Parts: sequence; C-alpha cells; structure tokens
Amino acid sequence: MTQVTSQSWLQPDWPKQAQQWVNRSLGELDYQIIGSLALIKGWSLGYVYKQKTNKGDVFFKATASLPLFSNESQLCATLYDLFPNAIATTLAYEPRQQWLLTADFGTAFVDTVPLSDWALPFNAFAKLQQRSIQHLDKLIDSGCIQRDIRNLPDQLTAMFADDNITARLPKDMPQSAAQISEVMTKLTQQINALLQLGLPNTLVHSDLHIENIAPNNALATEQASEPFIYFDWSDACISHPFIDGTYVFRMEKTPAKQQIVQAYLSQWQSYADMEALHEAWHLAEGICYAHQAVSYGAMNHILDHDMDLLHAFENAFRRFMVNLLNK
Repeated sequence: MTQVTSQSWLQPDWPKQAQQWVNRSLGELDYQIIGSLALIKGWSLGYVYKQKTNKGDVFFKATASLPLFSNESQLCATLYDLFPNAIATTLAYEPRQQWLLTADFGTAFVDTVPLSDWALPFNAFAKLQQRSIQHLDKLIDSGCIQRDIRNLPDQLTAMFADDNITARLPKDMPQSAAQISEVMTKLTQQINALLQLGLPNTLVHSDLHIENIAPNNALATEQASEPFIYFDWSDACISHPFIDGTYVFRMEKTPAKQQIVQAYLSQWQSYADMEALHEAWHLAEGICYAHQAVSYGAMNHILDHDMDLLHAFENAFRRFMVNLLNK
C-alpha cells in the first residue's frame, strides 16, 4: 500500500503544487488548461476544485489521510478499472498525496428529490456490491481498508475508555458504565446473529446517500451498462454490505422508505428469502450506527477544527447508544 503524506492543504505552496500537478497530468492527456483551479468545497476531510479545459470541466480532489479513510485516489482508479460505467472517469491520480482527477460526470441528485428516487440507485448499488466480491483482494491492495463488523465491540470499548473521546460525548447521551456494558453485549449479540445469515463482506461506500449518486449521462447515448455513478469514496471499506444502509435506517417509516429497502434487499435473495433479509436488515441498524461511531471516533484529533464534524461525531455516538438501548 502506498505511503500517504500529511494533508495536502497543510503543506507549503498549496495549492500551487496541486495546480502544477493538474497542468502536467492533463497536458500528458492532451488537455488544454483554461484558467486555474476554482474551489468548490474545502473542509477538514478534503478539498474539491474544478478545472476548465478544452475538453470540458475536470474535477480535482485531495482527500484527508485518516486512520479509517481508504486511499481514495488509488481506490477510485481501481474502481474505475473494475466498474468503469459506475464510477467517475479517472484521468490521473497521485496516491502519496491522495490527489485525484476525474472527468465531469454530470449533476448529482439533490436531497430534495422524493425518497422513492432512492430505490433504483440502491437496487443498482446492491448489484455493484455483489460484483465486488470477486475483486476484494485487488480493492484491498489499492488502499480499501478492511472493517469487519466483528471488530466493532472492541473498537468501541477502547473508545469509551479514551478520555479524549469521552470528553466530547454529548451530555444528553446515555453513557453510564452499566449502559455502555449493556449496549456492548447487545451489539455483540446482534453481530453474531447477523453473521448467521452468511452474507459475504463486500465493497461498502459508508456514506451512501442520494447526493453521492449521479444519473449516468452515458445512458443518453446508450453506452452505459450502469444507470448510476457513485462518487466520494473516502469512507469506503470492505465490510458487511448492509453498513450502507446508514441513511436509510434514519428515515421515518414511510411507504417510500419501504420501497428503498425492498429494492435493495431484493438483490440479495440468492442468500436468503425476503423475510430473513428483512430481519437481517433490522439487526444491521445498530451495527451500522456502531460503524459510524467508530468512524467519527477515529477523527477525534481533528474535531476541534470543524464544528460540522464535531456535531456528526456527537450524533453518531448518540444514535448508536439510543438505538441499542431501545432494542
């Protein structure tokens, strides 16, 4: 696995170095640069810029180096090689800096779309997860980390013993020693029950929501075998596939939510019938929240610099504790 440097945007001459790399990389591909990089978003977890060229817009992303982040630049290059119609076209990447250049893939969905619009992308993503099973070694070699759900109780136990983390926990969250012990027991039981179904580990996005999905514009030219493009893979890992239900679990119980769940689970019927899959989905909710809590706990050292991340950290731990205590 490639050794990653510190965050690009904390290094001297940023973003001059990035611009030079973009110019050189695109020049080698016979692109003509128009103007300079234009910032779209920058925060503690990464920076995204747009670069105009004679062949259309190109997007540059620098991703943070964090304990539970995959090497997104290297991973996306591999994902594009394996699933070219479901991933943004990778033009160039620099794994040591975690720099990535992709072609414009159109406009992502927005969070104001009807919830029923989530159903087809989740159905298609389940198929992508199943296709990933035969490529797990290659994905791991490209920087996709392994996060087996069986490790979650030990990881969370260590976090609850870390004063630097517990000092940040929301005051209104249940957090007595007895409550933590009860939750860890329930979490272990639910993990063991979920594993009984026998679903394999797969590629997991870990931040799968409608704003990280775009309709595949190549469909207009009948060239696309995949209806959607999935992007923003910094949280990607190899784990239980139902971890990608994180946003769906939190939706209110409505017919639209049931439509999404049904569309997703329908692709797993070679492993179990729908009744068993729905039971597994129910079991996975608390495990999914545990996964998210571990993710944010691992960001503890940067939370002081980003209030949005701090709030996400608090919500992740609160959601995990409350859900498991109520089971």
